[in-house]
Amino acid sequence: MADFGYQVIEYDGSIAHSPYTHPNITFHKKFVASKNSDSTITLESLLNENQLEDSAENILQIDIENVEWEMLEGIDIGILARYFTQVIFEFHGCNPEEEQGFQRRITQLKRLNEHFTPIHLHLNNHGKIFYSKSLFFSTSLEVSYCNNKIMHHFKANQKLEKGILQNLDSPTWVSNPEIPIRFL
Repeated sequence: MADFGYQVIEYDGSIAHSPYTHPNITFHKKFVASKNSDSTITLESLLNENQLEDSAENILQIDIENVEWEMLEGIDIGILARYFTQVIFEFHGCNPEEEQGFQRRITQLKRLNEHFTPIHLHLNNHGKIFYSKSLFFSTSLEVSYCNNKIMHHFKANQKLEKGILQNLDSPTWVSNPEIPIRFL
């Protein structure tokens, strides 16, 4: 995105600096969380600090290692819809067999669906993988969403035989095989 001229704003408290060097990339050594502190920043503070325009076609990508659920619980999803045309999440802990965690997560996914439509799903092959009903699943899901305000511009994509988009999806962990998505 930086090579295409877009400003990229990165937040990651687990590393010292961005893995990329580019004039369009700004790095902050902080985690995105539900409270502001020396090492964390809230989504609302991030938006204010970076002066994001709500009329721009901003994209938000979130991979915060299972804290995404707490972050979602602590924000107004309407803020995401106001500022972002796309949001991309890596969701952790998505095991439907864990009832308490499942209910917490499904509540947040329903809140997201009020303003966003999932447009792409990829099963991460590096997390916990389990076998159920003759299919393999992962407890880590990569989901891309499009803001419902602009979904009417797009037509439904063709049905994919194996659920993997060529040249888009690739194994997260190279030594493990890709996990296909099959809808019954």
